Amino acid sequence: MAKLLERMPTVGSACLLWLLVACGGADAPSPPMLPTPARGLAQSVSDSVPKQATGLPAWIVEPSTPPDGRVGKNNCTFAFGQAVPQWDFHPDAGCWEHAGPDGWTRQQYKRIHVPTLPACGGGPGDATGIRVCRAPGLANPCFMDQVTGPNGCARCVVNPVCH
Repeated sequence: MAKLLERMPTVGSACLLWLLVACGGADAPSPPMLPTPARGLAQSVSDSVPKQATGLPAWIVEPSTPPDGRVGKNNCTFAFGQAVPQWDFHPDAGCWEHAGPDGWTRQQYKRIHVPTLPACGGGPGDATGIRVCRAPGLANPCFMDQVTGPNGCARCVVNPVCH
């Protein structure tokens, strides 16, 4: 028994060290679950588009916000599916369209008010997002819509805000 009591501090220290190694150190926090192309879910972002959250080409997600001088303006030529989008409902709303690669057009819109937005169950809301446009029925570089819709656009990033 005396020999066991002599070894106890060594065994206890070894056990404590093992426990600290096994349980010590925090794991790096995992990122939130994001929609993936396989799930076919809409990707949701705020007014700025985090590069790491999208998995989309840089020409689609950058710039993440409309540049100075584009806020409160609309130069978009590709139509939206809603009958009455209101470009001037909010002073910081707008739509900015410019050429992308391979004949694609990048369309970035912010706080476009729609009286009956499908994402809001048919109620009013504001649409913010990014689309790519070219012609109807084309496969596109975004994964939300497999092909471009009847107006020639496919959603890449969406963030509806319902009222």
